[in-house]
Amino acid sequence: MEEKRPSRPRSLRRNRPLLTFAVVAILLYAFYTFHPFTTYAGHQWAPSKAAQGAAAAPKDTKATTATTATAATAAQGLVPLEAHIMSKCPDAKDCLKDMILPTMMRVNEKVNFTLSYIGTPTDSNDGVECKHGPNECMGNILELCAAHLYPDPKSYLGFTMCLTRDYKLIPQRELVEDCALEHAIDFEKLNDCAAKDDGAFGISLLRDSVKRSAAVR
Repeated sequence: MEEKRPSRPRSLRRNRPLLTFAVVAILLYAFYTFHPFTTYAGHQWAPSKAAQGAAAAPKDTKATTATTATAATAAQGLVPLEAHIMSKCPDAKDCLKDMILPTMMRVNEKVNFTLSYIGTPTDSNDGVECKHGPNECMGNILELCAAHLYPDPKSYLGFTMCLTRDYKLIPQRELVEDCALEHAIDFEKLNDCAAKDDGAFGISLLRDSVKRSAAVR
């Protein structure tokens, strides 16, 4: 006769799905607690380098500042979330609409959101070279000025998304004025920010942003 295999207790079989769910939930919680994420317009996600500690930070003072800010955010219990875009890039439109907006609608109070820009600092004149030309640099500066004047992502992110919907028209005045009006942003203050110190202030915002994007890779 064939020996009968001992059967597992029914209670264990019945509770195994619950145990599996609990283990998965714990692993997911640990993963998202200790791995802040960053994204850029190319739709790829990777752990933020700035969040890995000062020991691995580059010598650049801007990178050190980014690391310090991220550490302070973590201490407050907020998860760092970053988007790295270019104002006249088609991918930025998809990135903001399909990834950033839905995420912010769900976890706005649990993250520290930073919108940074991709470009190349030019050491010869302390400027920035933008992939899609000078108009993109101007669009980046206007969006950074909005974030500078209205730090709440609900304000400046809405303005940025409004511009991005018609990214080919950036930085035409009519588009900027319409988006500013739609999102309760003072156009004159926005213009003054971009033109402050003969444009040096806006360029400094952009250089700092571009260096941050480079620092977190």
